[in-house]
Amino acid sequence: MANHSDSGGPAVVSVPRVWLWFSSLVAVLVTLTSLLGILVPATYSREAGAWAIQAVGQDWANLAVVVLLLASTWHVYRRSARAFLVWLGAHLYLVYAFAIYAFAVHFQFLFLVYVAVLGLSFYSLVVGARSFDPDRLAGKMPGGGRARAAGVLLLVIGALFGLLWLGEIVPALLGGTVPAALAETGLWVNPVHVLDLAILLPAMVLAGVSLLRDRSAGKVLAVPLLVFALTMGLGIVVMFGLSAARGLDWPKPAAALIAVIMGLSAWFAVRWLRGMRSG
Repeated sequence: MANHSDSGGPAVVSVPRVWLWFSSLVAVLVTLTSLLGILVPATYSREAGAWAIQAVGQDWANLAVVVLLLASTWHVYRRSARAFLVWLGAHLYLVYAFAIYAFAVHFQFLFLVYVAVLGLSFYSLVVGARSFDPDRLAGKMPGGGRARAAGVLLLVIGALFGLLWLGEIVPALLGGTVPAALAETGLWVNPVHVLDLAILLPAMVLAGVSLLRDRSAGKVLAVPLLVFALTMGLGIVVMFGLSAARGLDWPKPAAALIAVIMGLSAWFAVRWLRGMRSG
């Protein structure tokens, strides 16, 4: 395989070919779990109604991510630095989503598939982190207004959802109860709270600060985190749609907010990728 970048020069990104084959395998496995979750009622038959709806909503979003993953994998094969950033974002989403499937869905026939997707996606991120020249990749990135605008968006998303989750958690802790949304799912804890507050939201805040300071780390993380925000938002919006279709209550202001975040994330990600320099 030729060692070239977007413009035909020396490659900035060089992911080992075997991991691109693993990405294709992940796409197949995710498609399998999603279709079974959507079409086979037994998949989530042991879940509480609210949690089962969330799982099916995530399954629909997963199918969209499969398309994104396959497209970005093909272009990473061709040594595209732009596609590499999207590829990282798709795998970040899959690590997050399948950690929830593996730890918070009752044991059933897809358990080992969930674990396989989680493991392959996690190690793809690890390999991806070692497959590029950070200085050269950051040097291709836009700066100035685009970096500051993306930084502000990531800061707002991180702070907004951090305050939202703490607004559910802290009153319940002080009152010796559990958050109402957690009681509806029948889970011991909400895995979204754990993953967001421990990992994803701090990463967004740190990346946002880094972008405002024009640092390389923020520039490299911007697109993967924006892709994550877009794809995760899609799962939430689909979940709200499924709830509405079944005549259940759903938070219209929250749906509108998620839709705005998705639109801004997509717009900033595309604008960022278009601003990257070739060569």
